[in-house]
Amino acid sequence: MKVAFATWNNRIAPVFDVAGLLHIVEAESGEIILSDEEFLPIDLLPVQKAERLSELGVKTLICGAISRPLYDTIVASGIEVIPFIAGELDEVVQVWLSGNPDWHLFAMPGCCGRRTRWQGGFKTNYQEVSYMNGSGRGMGRGASQRRQGQRFGRMGGESAAGPSGNCVCPQCGHKEPHQRGIPCFEQKCPQCGAAMARE
Repeated sequence: MKVAFATWNNRIAPVFDVAGLLHIVEAESGEIILSDEEFLPIDLLPVQKAERLSELGVKTLICGAISRPLYDTIVASGIEVIPFIAGELDEVVQVWLSGNPDWHLFAMPGCCGRRTRWQGGFKTNYQEVSYMNGSGRGMGRGASQRRQGQRFGRMGGESAAGPSGNCVCPQCGHKEPHQRGIPCFEQKCPQCGAAMARE
């Protein structure tokens, strides 16, 4: 099984959306049989990042904070995502190798609201943290937006995305006009049934 750890300075990268390096581990029976690093261009679209992870044979992604559209796109491609993890890379890898990781011990402090255990990871009552959008760390979302003079949409994207734009299927590429007030990830692709993502 191949697992990708989003890294920065030998730690789990704080924000996957702008992480440019993946540490990929393949293990059998708790023993590492392959360890490699892959660069992931940060300017790729969510669909392209999901495709790249699939090309690398990744089955699980372990990362720090991640925007909801990117999370949904990767999950829709069949890859498990364990988000909001922090810590030294070697320690996180060893905990994963144990086969029964307690990810709460490596949870990012105070960044993602309420979480519950689910299939070895976190099923999240999803609340993006402010610094996913570069709007500052350790501040309330409203305060950081006012400080930057910016406004953000419901799912953490820039308000420039607004009510216009498209929802795109990460599986088949089908596009539908975005419906105001309905998050793209709550819609199903009429072509293949996969969860849509904001373009």
